[in-house]
Amino acid sequence: MDDLPPASTTPPTPRRAFPAWLVVSLFVAVAGALTYRLYLTEGYVSNFIFVTLLTAALLAALVFATRKPLASLIALISFIAVVSATSYVKYRATTVALHTWDFVYYAGSWDTVAGWWRGHPGAIAILTVGLAGMTAGAWLIGRFEAQSIARKWALTGCAACLLLATAGEKWRGERPHMLYNFPDWHWSSFLISFNETVEAMLRGSLIEAASKSNAPPFAGNEACVPLAKPPHVILIHEESVGPPSLFPELKFDPAIMPLFNSFDGKMHKMRVETFGGGSWLTESSVLLGLSSQFFGGMKHFIQYFTAGHLRDTLPLAMQNCGYRTVMFYPAFKGFFGNAKFFETIGIGEIFDRKAQGAKSDWETDRFYFNNALDELSRHLAVSQKPLFTYIQTMSAHWPYDIAFQPGVEVPGGGPGTHPEINEYLRRLSLAKIDYDDLKRQLRERFPQEHFLIVHYGDHHALPIAYLFGYNQNADVKDMQFAPDSPAMTTYYALDGVNYVPPPPPAIDVVDVGYLGAILLDAARLPMPASWRERLRLMQVCGGRYFDCPQRDAVLAFHRRLIDSGLLPRF
Repeated sequence: MDDLPPASTTPPTPRRAFPAWLVVSLFVAVAGALTYRLYLTEGYVSNFIFVTLLTAALLAALVFATRKPLASLIALISFIAVVSATSYVKYRATTVALHTWDFVYYAGSWDTVAGWWRGHPGAIAILTVGLAGMTAGAWLIGRFEAQSIARKWALTGCAACLLLATAGEKWRGERPHMLYNFPDWHWSSFLISFNETVEAMLRGSLIEAASKSNAPPFAGNEACVPLAKPPHVILIHEESVGPPSLFPELKFDPAIMPLFNSFDGKMHKMRVETFGGGSWLTESSVLLGLSSQFFGGMKHFIQYFTAGHLRDTLPLAMQNCGYRTVMFYPAFKGFFGNAKFFETIGIGEIFDRKAQGAKSDWETDRFYFNNALDELSRHLAVSQKPLFTYIQTMSAHWPYDIAFQPGVEVPGGGPGTHPEINEYLRRLSLAKIDYDDLKRQLRERFPQEHFLIVHYGDHHALPIAYLFGYNQNADVKDMQFAPDSPAMTTYYALDGVNYVPPPPPAIDVVDVGYLGAILLDAARLPMPASWRERLRLMQVCGGRYFDCPQRDAVLAFHRRLIDSGLLPRF
């Protein structure tokens, strides 16, 4: 023991830290560059301010953890670069920016994720540099930056930024319904999605549902054997179309009103869940037989995040009854990442813009109708199967400050009508002409066939907002209407060629989520138990879905769907 050398008394060499002036200078320069970048890429001013405050709150949280502002800032910027690169690659592959729910949805689907990255060397470089930057930032935290910020100040800054962001969110208003289709707002969309993901995780499923249901699960693969040859079914999604008669102040040609009438000569009203845009909400409600509102903040992603996990859809019910199912879609089928959705809910073939030879997304209704009629001819030449055809029109779609088919003279609005509303009314006249031609051609070209036609207005056109005091500068995301407002009420119509449907439900207004069940009933098809339950709920709820007075019954129905494996839990 005595032979051991004495312990060294030489003090360790102090680690050299960045001088304070350098830390401050670099922090100001880098923070300024980040702020300017957010200003360029994150949209309008109110959104830029909101996202900048959230970003500052994240930075303050990192500083609270490390007490080192510069290293925290470098790590945060590196993280933003990684998120933006990943979002860019996903957007290029799906036309949908990165959402935090992607980490839940794609868990275990690494082949799909890997497929995004193939062919994107630039994004891979950004990702690599970003990850290296995060590593370098962590290294800087431990090595070269002196502790310089007290945690109480970092916590105060974080709280202040969050409070200001909360106030800024009210100024910012509702997010654009197509935010995740924007090619630049990658960081905004990712940040804002946290709230939606937490909401879904807390409720335990994508759709709001009861914690349990006392009813047994629905049986799957129920046989469908129609008692007689079923009619061909044509379902028409009338883009931006609604009955002008809902607005007494409008002056218009009453000759267009038969467009909105069913075979019984009456107009049947339908309550929708979007105004001026967001057609996929109505589309989802019709095809899935659900209210989009029960998905909360995830409602704009129903199609994207449920794709491949749905077993209870209108097209699948039609296929189960022996129908071939086709769709005529005005956009490219990858729009909003929905190709997989359509393909996995029972749409056998999608004729999108390219397949139809459309020159744009904005063709006449007759263009889509004629393409569907030609496909019907080809189908009947080789098959005895009934055909389910889903058609989406575009003539009434925005913009309304230019004339659609200017060479065709049709009535618009009366004297004093707002120019954009006048143009919209013109398009309703054009839509009626084309619909009448569709029925004429069905009678003349297929005299031995039977057709059920169901058409509906997906939402009202944006100019209708002028009737509620909004001006041309108002953004659709900030327009608020009560559920029972005429602005949220369109129509559905049951019609037939060589076929007389049963009477529509004797309910003044039905919610859009019930339309699929009404269609199956109108076609006189044996219905799966889950769709019969929708008809029962429609009666119990007086036509309402999301705000049904018997809300517990609706939530229990959702739980039965989940427990039956017909709806995904996550």
